[in-house]
Amino acid sequence: MIRLLLLLLILSPTCFATTTNHLIILTTFTEASITPITNKFQQLYPDSIIKVLHRRADSGVRLLSKNDHDIDLVITSSPALFLPLIKQGTLKPLATTATATATATAVNQALLQPIYLKKHSDDIAIFGYSAYGLMWNNDYLTKHNLDQPKDFKSLIEPQYFRHLIMSSPARSSTTHLMVENVLQQYGWKDGWKMLLQMGGNLASISARSFGVSDAISRGLVGIGPVIDSFAFENKQHFPFIGFTYQINSPLMPSYIAAAKNQHQANHTSHFIDFLLSDDMQKNLPESSLYKYPLNSEITQTFISQPFDFKLMQHRDVVIKHLFEQAIAHQLTLLNQAWQQINKAAKCASHFTNEQRRQYDLAIRLASTPPVTEAQSNSDVYNHLSLSRNDIVTTRQVNAWRRTMCSQLELSIAISQKIILEHEGH
Repeated sequence: MIRLLLLLLILSPTCFATTTNHLIILTTFTEASITPITNKFQQLYPDSIIKVLHRRADSGVRLLSKNDHDIDLVITSSPALFLPLIKQGTLKPLATTATATATATAVNQALLQPIYLKKHSDDIAIFGYSAYGLMWNNDYLTKHNLDQPKDFKSLIEPQYFRHLIMSSPARSSTTHLMVENVLQQYGWKDGWKMLLQMGGNLASISARSFGVSDAISRGLVGIGPVIDSFAFENKQHFPFIGFTYQINSPLMPSYIAAAKNQHQANHTSHFIDFLLSDDMQKNLPESSLYKYPLNSEITQTFISQPFDFKLMQHRDVVIKHLFEQAIAHQLTLLNQAWQQINKAAKCASHFTNEQRRQYDLAIRLASTPPVTEAQSNSDVYNHLSLSRNDIVTTRQVNAWRRTMCSQLELSIAISQKIILEHEGH
């Protein structure tokens, strides 16, 4: 029995667990925004060796699910990345200093609304906040004689046809939050109408959230919704960049947590303390992260609205798949549908009653997703997965795509018929 116990002890993975000065950070932020912070940390801890891994939230979850991962810290604004880790119990308890704890408790009362993950786990620290808005290229707007956008809703105007860019909720956690915010603010019906109409003005959908700000800065496209830190980062380098907050933007916490692994870095808790320190918090708005610190007063021109993170989590998979099938995979048809609708609208003063009815139908077909609000909020689609290998999910989302495609094709045909009828007179 003693020999057996000794053998089990020797073979136990924890027996081989060692600490190291190699600190590995997984983040959904850009490496360019994190590196200046890690460089400053290395000045305080010269023996630390830091590696930054940039991943999307879903890719990060897959990486952290592996038993042999060496990730020490996770830095993200994505609640979706942390929820599986909380459920699996793979986060290390926070071991912050008294200074960090004091700073964390000094959080402005106005910022407490979005602290969703903190209700689920004490192993996650919030170190800053962001909000989102619209970024644009003034040179591009001048060249194409376009107005500066006022808010998210203004992006549906015909003047912006194929001058917009955005990412997708399935590819960007911040875009997911933006889309969900539109749906919560305007309601399912009007929210999707706005998103689909804006989709008709999209030139492309970026594979990464920072690809939106990059394309705008390079003058490839004019306007797009972005998180404020991307806009501020680009404004530092390009004076022609403009930005305005979405007036009802929710505040987006930025989180940091330590992940359990077999070779825990010596400086894991030191880095958390560093981000929460008074010095770092004081300089956070001017740092490469461009975040509001925990104890700041929000003085910008937006109103933080209550945001239902629980609802967002419940319909997370539905929203991601629905956006992909109704917008991302329908860009060409969306462009055509809304271009024809806007062209037909120029004849509106001469519509017959039947043409008015047909015109309203064309709009309805081009602005109604193949999923109802009741379905999205119920458990009817709980079986859906984000895995590309799930056959049941593939069949369902393909059905959504076919439905949306048929609606758009019919909408185009109706608008074209109305236009031809007026051109014939």
